[in-house]
Amino acid sequence: MSKQANVVLSLDFGTKKIGVCIAETYTGQSSPLPVLKNDEHLFDNLDKIINEWLPNLCIIGKPKEMKENFEEAHRNFFKTFKERYEISISEVNEDFTSQAVSKEHKKQEYDSYSAALIFEEWFNQNNG
Repeated sequence: MSKQANVVLSLDFGTKKIGVCIAETYTGQSSPLPVLKNDEHLFDNLDKIINEWLPNLCIIGKPKEMKENFEEAHRNFFKTFKERYEISISEVNEDFTSQAVSKEHKKQEYDSYSAALIFEEWFNQNNG
């Protein structure tokens, strides 16, 4: 029986920016996409990404400890995403991503590289 590839959307949620990565489960490869602003156009921009890539799963990074305003924003984002899209959602601890992103990536699409690391963590947990 052949292993089926699934497309995964990985998100590094922030109150100002959302890191975005698209990945697939057969090879475990991921590609960071441009960072999205967390503004009134966020879900319109996510619509475009989802319609282009047709992911089967969305992984959303979530820190273990959150400040109250961040926790509320994260919860609202999660709820809106779940109501808007018919995509399975998984949350992954993202505490390790800030330290793991290399210096050259910090100058570029830092949040999207963090989203790639969130996918990698999920992939390792589910395929190890």
